[in-house]
Amino acid sequence: METMGTDERPPVGALVERLGDRPQGFNLFQAISLLERASPQLAPVGKGDGQTEAVRLKSVVSLGFQPSDVSRVSAGAEDAEAWVLATPVLSLAGAQGPLPLPFTEMVLERTAARDHATADFLDIFNHRFLAFLYRSRKKHHMGLNWQSPQSSSLAGCLDALSALGLKAGLGSPQGESSWLRHAGLLGGAPRSMTGLLAMLSDRLGVVARGRQFCGGWRDLEPRDITRLAGRTSGRAPRLGRSAVLGKRVWDQGAGITLELSGLTLRRLRRLLRGGEEHALLGWMVGRYLQQDVGVEMVLHIDGRELRPCILGQKEPLQLGWTSWLVSSTPYTGTFAPARFKLHDDAVPGMA
Repeated sequence: METMGTDERPPVGALVERLGDRPQGFNLFQAISLLERASPQLAPVGKGDGQTEAVRLKSVVSLGFQPSDVSRVSAGAEDAEAWVLATPVLSLAGAQGPLPLPFTEMVLERTAARDHATADFLDIFNHRFLAFLYRSRKKHHMGLNWQSPQSSSLAGCLDALSALGLKAGLGSPQGESSWLRHAGLLGGAPRSMTGLLAMLSDRLGVVARGRQFCGGWRDLEPRDITRLAGRTSGRAPRLGRSAVLGKRVWDQGAGITLELSGLTLRRLRRLLRGGEEHALLGWMVGRYLQQDVGVEMVLHIDGRELRPCILGQKEPLQLGWTSWLVSSTPYTGTFAPARFKLHDDAVPGMA
């Protein structure tokens, strides 16, 4: 089977030319997909009436053993005509076909006498059977879909199961949508810190670490505040059981901390509040958590990015985030990371 590179792929025309010269080196489904891509003006296989489809599938009728799934590939007589691909797969006649061998011998005799009527009649059914087989494989293998992966039926299933929001048009404030390859992370239940860190690392291209159970104070609702017993309140409250002191309580699971390390100064500015990627960061975290959890962000700048500050430069100086006061130069100590909380404007549905 021909192997295709992941980064520097040859153009479609070169692959089709190679397919015509050495068809035995290609997988059947890969070959059909390449020919479909080479004729975008024609209907995909199984979507037309046979004459208007990009590839016309013909059977190879033989009593011998065929060494590959693709026997030959030829172009149509005109540019607008379909490609012709001959294959022994699902052939009605032949050594492995369902028709009796005498019928196969009759087809071979007529073909040798240049009477192709019987073989062409069988190819009407052979083409349809192979079209169903190819469409079923294409439905569940995104590599065979040369169009956008987002438009495939498999993407629709993943969207529904993982709540990616692609069909609904859900996206970040900048219009960016969830990545399809994160469907496995967003579809899990319960969602873990490991999944969140993996998604952030992949989407933002940074080193992400996290810490859970970062406690915090939570304000009590007015109905939950303890009141002295009266005529209508029933049994007197008991401290430690049905009564609390104060208007807030400590919740050890109130929040989490996310740390992003090795950031350049430019990337740090983009992730800070007001930066180009701050809203995307908050949207991703909010979409993943989907619960009332406070999030503290800790951004570590790469020490090699630090330069002396110059007043009046184009980028504003943010003391404690993008600039620091030091006692000596050069400074050999460590700089405090930038810390901030993702607020309601960045994380929908999050306190």
